[in-house]
Amino acid sequence: MASFTTAALTNNPPPDLPNEILLIIVQNCPRATLKNVRLASKRLAQMADPYLWRKVVLVPNEHCILGFVKALRPSNVTRLINKLTYDARFGSFFHHIKTFYPHSVCSSDSKDERARAEALLDRAAQGRFQPYEDMAIEVAMLTRALKILPNLREVRVRDNEDGIHGAFTKVPFFYQNICRLVLINPEDVNYKLMAGSPGRSYTKGMLTAAYSAGTRLQSFKMTSVDGRALFGVVPMKSAAAHQQLRIFQAMMENLRYLNLGFRNDTLVTTANHIEAVQTLLKSAKRVKTLRLRMTDCSVTRYQYTDDELQSDLSGLLETPTGSWISRPLLPRLEALAIDACICHDEDLMHFLKIHASSLRRLELSNITLLGGEDRRECWVRLIKTIKSDLKLTSISFSGWFSNGGRQQWFVAKDSVCVDRLKARVETYVIDSRIRNCPLEPVAIKPNQGDVEKPANGEEHEGDMTWAMVYSSRLGDQMDWTLTEPSFSISSGEVSNVSSASGDAGASANQDADHWGCFEEPAVGLENTNNTIGVVNFAIAGKEKINQPPVHHSHSGALSTSSSSVHNPTWMIPPPHSIVVNPGTNYS
Repeated sequence: MASFTTAALTNNPPPDLPNEILLIIVQNCPRATLKNVRLASKRLAQMADPYLWRKVVLVPNEHCILGFVKALRPSNVTRLINKLTYDARFGSFFHHIKTFYPHSVCSSDSKDERARAEALLDRAAQGRFQPYEDMAIEVAMLTRALKILPNLREVRVRDNEDGIHGAFTKVPFFYQNICRLVLINPEDVNYKLMAGSPGRSYTKGMLTAAYSAGTRLQSFKMTSVDGRALFGVVPMKSAAAHQQLRIFQAMMENLRYLNLGFRNDTLVTTANHIEAVQTLLKSAKRVKTLRLRMTDCSVTRYQYTDDELQSDLSGLLETPTGSWISRPLLPRLEALAIDACICHDEDLMHFLKIHASSLRRLELSNITLLGGEDRRECWVRLIKTIKSDLKLTSISFSGWFSNGGRQQWFVAKDSVCVDRLKARVETYVIDSRIRNCPLEPVAIKPNQGDVEKPANGEEHEGDMTWAMVYSSRLGDQMDWTLTEPSFSISSGEVSNVSSASGDAGASANQDADHWGCFEEPAVGLENTNNTIGVVNFAIAGKEKINQPPVHHSHSGALSTSSSSVHNPTWMIPPPHSIVVNPGTNYS
């Protein structure tokens, strides 16, 4: 009897799990494992495809963009794509490969193989967009790509990020595949020497293409933007400049999330760049989350006198008559992050006050307050004013904070224990029951021009999370470079070139915005560990590629063998080859 029962249980198929349980499994699977999961059944494939095809990555190359259009136009996965990253960081990739790896290109003894590899590399290099030309071609091709993505809601443009920590991680699969096609190991290539093309704004091309394609974006991230390339280096008085600005304004109208960051020293005041930024913000009436990174001058601060430095925020707050604006630039703003900014305390407070009715979350980092030698502006007084005048539910400080005098602080970025100084200051701002400011000992006293030196010579040093550094303009000049000191808490940035086929581990999204909780759920920015990382294309051929079929070896079990891993890579032998690969998790 027992043997009969055991045989009956063995022959019965396993019970089906509810869709809710299967969806939880799909949402928490790493990307490479998810490719195997979709092979188990059609139902799992339908659940996994939206996560595998959620995000694509393109690079400024004709073959990449046209290959994307030709490969995916006949398929139905385009409706699943809602995120697009336009990665323009590696503008000198082909020049670097030809210069530093001439003998590594197809090291085979066959002359035909070497000639084929060199011809493929030359053909791919001809497809890149030059720094000062080909913008019309770029816009036309991007428009074709955007038109086949009906549900695209989020776009990120990565311009030249030379000098930024972690700027050369997550190398697009397009460049890795080019290396493999010419028989170069992608792991041996130094991508740090391939910084993008200065003087060219790929953000301008993407915004113009999105306008031409009629794309209604809800989220737009443009980081390391060169203000001179985006707005021009001469005053914006020409008709073309105003027409281009109106295109930018039209793309701001439907945004809910805006990340606007400029490279250092690229906003030209005499060219009305700050006024152009004000125009963009005024057009973004529906934005609820804003991350604003101005042009930081703290690295070269000692090259200027205090009278020569101008407030970054004053231009955003002024009317044509020179008075301050009284209405909010962003009437629905709920979350704000300001980074790399030099301003007066009254400018910063006025910017915050006009948004006080809706603003609930604030993040400040790398900010310098302007003030004269005889009277420095006080950060402690500013923090007290933020507490009293705003109704914040969350606040975060990180990076450098300075008043140009003796208030020079470095604040850790990560979350810390509640007894640390950083946590105590942030709790003081949002908790109305706390009366005493933890920074009161380092405040500027009445009738004092700066923080007074203690009579006993013992300076307040803070702790590891809120370090206080003291220096004098007449003494040793401190290093203003925005790098974390050895005592700071590391954020665990990923520094290795990620594999195009490996599982996306827990560190896959370390470079994502750590304040992503501010974003709208409708934008679909959560669960970044499960998003598709890279969809990149090598040299585009003329053949039409169809979506590969789903093979189901067992309807009730999940196949985990290496031979059954589904990697949607479609290859046509060179010289005409298309490679479509969901690569690494790419935030």
